[in-house]
Amino acid sequence: MSIVRESSTRSGVGQRIREWRLRRELSQAEVARLAGITQASLSNYENGKRDLPLSTLLGVASALNVSVGDLLDLPDVIVVRDSVLGRAVEQLQTRVPAGIGAYAAS
Repeated sequence: MSIVRESSTRSGVGQRIREWRLRRELSQAEVARLAGITQASLSNYENGKRDLPLSTLLGVASALNVSVGDLLDLPDVIVVRDSVLGRAVEQLQTRVPAGIGAYAAS
């Protein structure tokens, strides 16, 4: 599943990946290794030349120690996966009776 497809979006996300990498003073090779991809792939993502799959975006965000929202320029994005917080959210979701969530969100 590719989350970043449109050329202008790919370019913007790639630019933010590069900016965060440089802020962290990391090389492409270091970030690529931490994210589990090749340096050539990271270069292509940074230059907006390739679609960016969600799994890769998560890996790059983790390697840079930033949120997915930081890379997508969407500050309200929260990604919870296999964590204590994630399990707590799942438990809460299963305990909330139908209809109550609508009141909590307003």
